[in-house]
Amino acid sequence: MPEFVSAADREKVDRLMQPALIRVIDNIRKQLDSTAWEGRYEEKLVWPEGTTPSQQEEYARLQKGLHGVPTEEHDRVAALIAVLPQPSPLYTLRLTHDGQVDQTVDIWSLCYRVCASAPSADAKIAAQDNLGSAIATDNSLFDEFGEVDWRALDDKTLGLVKDIFAALPA
Repeated sequence: MPEFVSAADREKVDRLMQPALIRVIDNIRKQLDSTAWEGRYEEKLVWPEGTTPSQQEEYARLQKGLHGVPTEEHDRVAALIAVLPQPSPLYTLRLTHDGQVDQTVDIWSLCYRVCASAPSADAKIAAQDNLGSAIATDNSLFDEFGEVDWRALDDKTLGLVKDIFAALPA
């Protein structure tokens, strides 16, 4: 989880992350439809240091037990999960061309870049690195009433995703 300049920035970014993720995925799909590149999403859980393999297995077992159970059982299983170390999901897009993996895009990092006030000008680096410094919210993504400016969010997301694809080797 990145650091934020302030609690207000964290709250604003939290409001933007889900719509940013939806737009990132949609724009990636559109870019993939118009290029020779192929993309595959991957999810990996990153565990806190010191988490044992048995704790990881127990977490996975309990997570599977959450689906399709009555509310009382769901609450009991959720309480058991809560005492275990909690992994952080890492979502990546693996872009391939001619069967070779050529680029990996960290989806969460890209979403945070959409929400941040100063995204990197280098799209190739933007796709690969962590943000590196505390996040300040891009306030241009909100209107004068504090509501999400959907057009601005759409435009910024599209621009960042296009930059990533433009930076790919030919």
